Amino acid sequence: MTADGPKAPPTEQEIKDRLFADPRKRIDDFNFGKDTAVVFDDMLGRSVPFYDEIQRMTGQLVADFVAPGTAIVDLGCSTGTTFLEIAKYVPRDMDVRFVGIDNSHAMLDRARAKLAAAGFDRPVEFQYGDLNEGVKIENASVVLLVLTLQFVRPFHRERLMKTIREGLSDNGCLILVEKVLGESSAFNRLFIRHYYEFKRQNGYSDLEISQKREALENVLIPYRWEENKELLRQAGFSNIDMFFKWYNFCAAVATK
Repeated sequence: MTADGPKAPPTEQEIKDRLFADPRKRIDDFNFGKDTAVVFDDMLGRSVPFYDEIQRMTGQLVADFVAPGTAIVDLGCSTGTTFLEIAKYVPRDMDVRFVGIDNSHAMLDRARAKLAAAGFDRPVEFQYGDLNEGVKIENASVVLLVLTLQFVRPFHRERLMKTIREGLSDNGCLILVEKVLGESSAFNRLFIRHYYEFKRQNGYSDLEISQKREALENVLIPYRWEENKELLRQAGFSNIDMFFKWYNFCAAVATK
């Protein structure tokens, strides 16, 4: 209680990620259900190096490529954070639709609530969709895969990339942000070591790091950057460039 009445419930930013803080007898595969959705914003901020800067750069690049009368499609939109950042750079009077697709109803509920609370006043639609089963993309000038492709089963990634390219309008772009493997086993070990140091600096214990790593083992399957680049080329993207790199994280923009 406070002097003025009941204490307000914590905001998403105040809810800390403690999913793996206690010892578990059994580590199940990581999932994006309700428990994860509640702490997801904190998890991203403490687990992804320079996450805010990647979001800012993404917003700027979206503004460079978005076209009136088209859609911005976020595949694996989670809690909708990227749309809030993009809106800072895309003119309010531009005729653009925001379409978020995710395979977690809990994440979609969070996204709707977050944007409503922020007073998001752009045309926006959130849809349930499983990228492993295929997705329909039409008249998009920008498609986003922000820390999403790594969770798509490798067998389905080529088809997804081709679907994205076919759904892009002329001069449209794909923005891809991924956790990646090092180009050699030696580099990979170094990058992972420094990444775990980063997580410890952000308050994660060795137990949390270890248990989450085990939970993600069969769920998050990263490629080397060169493998992702080749995947883009095979799908028909001709112009590809990396705009961010930190050890085992990178971000790229690709056009037809």
